[in-house]
Amino acid sequence: MKSLSVTRSLALTGLGSGARLFSSFVSIGVTARCLGPGEFGALMFALTLATLLVVPANFGLSTYVLRTVAQASGDADVVVSDAMSARWLAVGLSTPLFLAALLMLPAILSRTLFGLLLLAMLAEGFSEFYISALRARGHYGEDARLGVETAWLYSLPVGLTAWATASVDAVALAYLLSRLVMAVRCRRVLSATGMHASWTGARSAWTRLRSCRAYATDYAMTAMFGQVDGIVLNHYLGAVAVGVHQAGMRLFMAAAQIGPILANVFLPRVASAAIHRTADLHAESFRLQLTFVLVGAVVGLAFSLGASVLVGLAFGPQYQELVRLMPWFGLLFQVRFAAAAWGITLTSRGQQTFRAAASVGHWILVLVLAAALVPAFAAKGWLMALVIGNTVLWIAYAGRIIGCSGVGQAGGGAVVVVVALVMMLPQGFLLAR
Repeated sequence: MKSLSVTRSLALTGLGSGARLFSSFVSIGVTARCLGPGEFGALMFALTLATLLVVPANFGLSTYVLRTVAQASGDADVVVSDAMSARWLAVGLSTPLFLAALLMLPAILSRTLFGLLLLAMLAEGFSEFYISALRARGHYGEDARLGVETAWLYSLPVGLTAWATASVDAVALAYLLSRLVMAVRCRRVLSATGMHASWTGARSAWTRLRSCRAYATDYAMTAMFGQVDGIVLNHYLGAVAVGVHQAGMRLFMAAAQIGPILANVFLPRVASAAIHRTADLHAESFRLQLTFVLVGAVVGLAFSLGASVLVGLAFGPQYQELVRLMPWFGLLFQVRFAAAAWGITLTSRGQQTFRAAASVGHWILVLVLAAALVPAFAAKGWLMALVIGNTVLWIAYAGRIIGCSGVGQAGGGAVVVVVALVMMLPQGFLLAR
């Protein structure tokens, strides 16, 4: 694996993801304006269902590749081919689920819209897998170039189509074509770097799927974030509420792309240290956790303090109701990033099973809380439930790491927790106003 400094790795990976963040901000803003809260809500509801349905096909194999390639002493092609074969098998096994979903769609959605978005999300999953293989081997330059290409190829066609047609079906077609082109492009770049993903056989693929169940569970729980919102809010409040909330969540998810940038740089480093450089493990983990906390604090406060400007610039006057929700999105961002830092540390240390179990428990808690809070507080109630659930998840992750660490590492972990809590104090004052 190529060895680069943290700063250089972050800069190269951040270049592409930064371009994606900016272009996504522009594209979603144009799409939301042109379609309006109702049609935009329908599009986001269909996209939510499609994204959740492709979760079994992705199976958390991108995270598996990131960790395993970094620790592998042999040929990375073997790991990548093994995971790629498992991925194709997962797609095949998921096909009956896709067909059943098309036949059982709610009346408010068209099969054309849903089918196009389903294929688009499958293609996007393959792109992410190929890019994760590049990052695992330290090819951050190629990752940066692909990130810039992805930014414009994903966003420009979607935004222009929404502006030209104001049609949800046309926008869904733009989603599909842009994702297909990028999947092919990422596969070619992977081959050009000398990495090859070949079919290893159904038995080997099945064995890998079985061994990656913890990765799949954790990935599924993570994928629910930002997606299950649409289903819950549509059930309680209707499509317009989904449109307003998902407009805020698109801003949230655009900014949250910083998380994968940090994870894709730090996870291989921490995982490698856990096997090859145990003396550096504490320092690498502390750097990872503190970085996540500081980034979460900066973005969270930006959401709260800049709510009016962000919403007005991105979505216009139709979405003014979103302004009062933005401080809650800000607090959620801080808590989410604090939890993510400890979750990545768990994965790097081989404790994926605990991470998966804790994530399942936190979603059960969120859904139970939502049943009481959403009817009482509408969309704000869902954000409250997410904040509480992610706080509990953060406590579980941190408790596990601190409890299993030595005195020195436990002390460093406690420092990170205190820093995170201090950083959240200004957010609490903003919410109390």
